[in-house]
Amino acid sequence: MAQRDPKDNMHYFRTHTEINLGAIRRNAEAIKAYAGKQLIAVIKADAYGHGMIPIAETLSAVADMFAVATTEEGIRLRQAGIHKPILILFSSLIEDAPQIVEHALIPTVADWQFASRLNEISSRTTKIHVNINTGMNRSGVHWTEADQFLNKLETLEQLKIEGLFTHLATADEADKSFVSVQLARFSSLVGDSSGKMFHAANSAATLAVPASHFDAVRPGLSLYGIYPASEKPIALAPALTWKARVGWVGSISEGEGVSYGLTYKASRQIRIAMVQIGYGDGYPRGLSGIGEVLIGGVRCPIIGRVCMDVSVVQLSNAANVLVGDEVVLIGKQGDAEITVDEIAHRAGTISYEILTRIGARAKRIFTEC
Repeated sequence: MAQRDPKDNMHYFRTHTEINLGAIRRNAEAIKAYAGKQLIAVIKADAYGHGMIPIAETLSAVADMFAVATTEEGIRLRQAGIHKPILILFSSLIEDAPQIVEHALIPTVADWQFASRLNEISSRTTKIHVNINTGMNRSGVHWTEADQFLNKLETLEQLKIEGLFTHLATADEADKSFVSVQLARFSSLVGDSSGKMFHAANSAATLAVPASHFDAVRPGLSLYGIYPASEKPIALAPALTWKARVGWVGSISEGEGVSYGLTYKASRQIRIAMVQIGYGDGYPRGLSGIGEVLIGGVRCPIIGRVCMDVSVVQLSNAANVLVGDEVVLIGKQGDAEITVDEIAHRAGTISYEILTRIGARAKRIFTEC
């Protein structure tokens, strides 16, 4: 079985992602210029699978603040030498309070018990943001109780309410009527909280709902060049390419099956290849029998079930395929392209899940171009 000369491959990993840091920086600059507001760069979940620390280092000159989901993520950034303000978007547990204070993180506060504990252990002023529940109903202080809660927080001498925020439930939907409802509820607090930072706009709202911009925008997905909805007012460039390699090339005869369950049966003799990618790497098992990859700039369909470590593709349209050849799962190869949105649609999920599920076995390689 012929193999490609390894000198022809730039990288020697069975699967890897290439992350274009320059594209991410340019996306952030374009978003900030478009909104004309402060930029809170959301880099939770390992920067949506792109690599949190390198992304934070790249965006430190552009972002006014970073946002993460957990205390642990904030601590990782501090330990990596990131000095920008870091907001924890979700309410933390009481036992997290000492580490939040120690690492100068900005917690989200939505309950009195946690706020009291923060105040008790803070030897210096601790900045906080308050999450206002305007209708998404997954966390936060209900908007009808916000004034009372904020007044109570003002009695805690070691805490400073730096900002108030909400999260929009339907900003990526065509019908944005409930966005207007949420913004009206949130805006009712603005007059009573002058001097504080207000933010509500996720990526979808940043690009499609100018009324949501307030003092800062809070994009996540769009930083990485993916549009969350149909609105595309500015040009963004996808930053991630996901690649694997051919691990075996062979053929099967008419009537033979492929992979677990033999769910695919050949209607004629065909050439096939085993690709070194599986659901253990985060590649969706839902692409079994319906996904495609690029080999030699040609789309090759996945046949049979995606396995934990490998998948099998048909090579009918791809010529001269050798073991070791590059396989593109997401990104461009020649004139062909497979987007993360296409993968998500075929797998019956969303682009966020595809990106954040790319596993640790896929080596991250960072480029500047």
